[in-house]
Amino acid sequence: MLEVLIVDDIPSQVDSFAATIPKEELGIGRIHKAYSGREALALYREQNIHIVITDIRMPEMSGIELIHEIREMGRKVKIVVISGYADFEYAKSVVPYNTSGYLMKPVNPDQMRETLSKLAEEIAGEQKLQQEQHRDAYAFRENLPALKGELLNRLLYGYGIPIAELERKLFLLNIPFTLQQRVGLFVVRLEGKLQDYESMDKELIEYAVTNMAEELFRDAFHLWFCRDCNEYLVMIVSAKESVDASEQDLQNEMDVRAAALKKKVGSLLSGSISIVLVEDWAYFPEGIPGLYRSVIDGMRAIEENRQSVFMRIAGNSDRVQIGTLTSLYRPPLLIHLLDTGNWVHAEEKLIEIFAELRSKNYPPEHANEAYFAIANAYQYMAHKKGKLLSEIGASSFGLMPAAPSLNQLEKWAFFMLRSLREQSEEGTEKQVSMVDKVHKFIEENMNGNLSLQTIAAHIGLHPAYLSRAYRAETGNNLSDHIQRYRMELASYMLRSSDKKIYEIAQTIGYQAVPHFIKLFKAYSNMTPQEFRDRAGMS
Repeated sequence: MLEVLIVDDIPSQVDSFAATIPKEELGIGRIHKAYSGREALALYREQNIHIVITDIRMPEMSGIELIHEIREMGRKVKIVVISGYADFEYAKSVVPYNTSGYLMKPVNPDQMRETLSKLAEEIAGEQKLQQEQHRDAYAFRENLPALKGELLNRLLYGYGIPIAELERKLFLLNIPFTLQQRVGLFVVRLEGKLQDYESMDKELIEYAVTNMAEELFRDAFHLWFCRDCNEYLVMIVSAKESVDASEQDLQNEMDVRAAALKKKVGSLLSGSISIVLVEDWAYFPEGIPGLYRSVIDGMRAIEENRQSVFMRIAGNSDRVQIGTLTSLYRPPLLIHLLDTGNWVHAEEKLIEIFAELRSKNYPPEHANEAYFAIANAYQYMAHKKGKLLSEIGASSFGLMPAAPSLNQLEKWAFFMLRSLREQSEEGTEKQVSMVDKVHKFIEENMNGNLSLQTIAAHIGLHPAYLSRAYRAETGNNLSDHIQRYRMELASYMLRSSDKKIYEIAQTIGYQAVPHFIKLFKAYSNMTPQEFRDRAGMS
């Protein structure tokens, strides 16, 4: 509700004005009365006044002096001036004080109501706008950590951000990092019970850890942090302008404070963390991805059962080569081995995938890539049997948690494979053996005669029976499986070898190259050459 203050040195005038104001109609809760400028100022200081109606000529303190004093206080208020006709020129001096209306004596009640109604609408609009601004400001403050974290994640992974856009975001998000300054980086891994908290509680733990870090670093460093896809807390630091020290001294200071953070977390949260720091510093922002890749590589070097590690590593952004997981995409794919019940080869496929992941020392993103491909195959098999993957195996398995370690992923993959095999539809030993023999013959005779009659003769079955039995066991036509296998093998060879297209066609059993090109285009919506060009082959 609005509050109105009426000021006039003639009490009857004040009472008359107050009596003519329709309070309920205009949403006015209280009307205050003052009979001098001094009395009006005292009321104004004590009450939440929205509208002041004041006579312009009063003894001791005039209406203009009163308005001046009110404006000096800085509060927003609507002011309506009342004067006689003879004072019109004098009343013009209130213009600089941003008055909202001017009424001539004797005041017409309709004019008073119209003026106050207009002001009430203005106040309501201003209050609504202020509420919206407060809500927007609150939402911005609430989302500020997430916005800062998202921007830092983009820099960590080297996503291209135009310089002008980056500078604008640094300014808007109040991030005190500038282009081309030297920065350091370290990573914090929560461990033990700190890692086992549920999502919301874990966010509180991370908030506590980052607060401790800010307290420990704030006197000498600017600190910017985020949570990456591995659920590590990644922190970059830069020296404050007031700090005059060599880069080596800054590195030593960062080490000391990071060690203090590790100790403080252990003391206050009764939990352990591991910290890996990069020895080198780099220019912001282009050096960030290299530092990050080095420190993540160092974190991966820590054995899974080791905790509370504090390690400093030399940065080397070139030592991890990013490439394609060859074994993951080499035919036959895991999903097709599972679909045809070829459990032995499916297990061999998993062994091959994890052997490559370990031998190449791939970054964590490749483990995620393998997880999604393996989980996709497992989900397909579970859904085919009318179940969710979470219903397969022990209750502690199912879909993996976010960002699994390589050991976790490997344990999960083989456990789920065994569970799927145990719950698969039971077929006769003869049928299972038949499918294995068919697939093995196809793989060994890609460039030979793979007709139904040839395969049936090799297996020792009548062609019609082989066709029906294969379809009953796998749910697929044998001819479809052969063609799909050939196209997958062709895709793999186009990506990973420099063989000519006619050589690839012959290798997979097509003597007529145009026929091969036609089939491959139907399979991939691209010609073999277009597929190779898109895959980056020369």
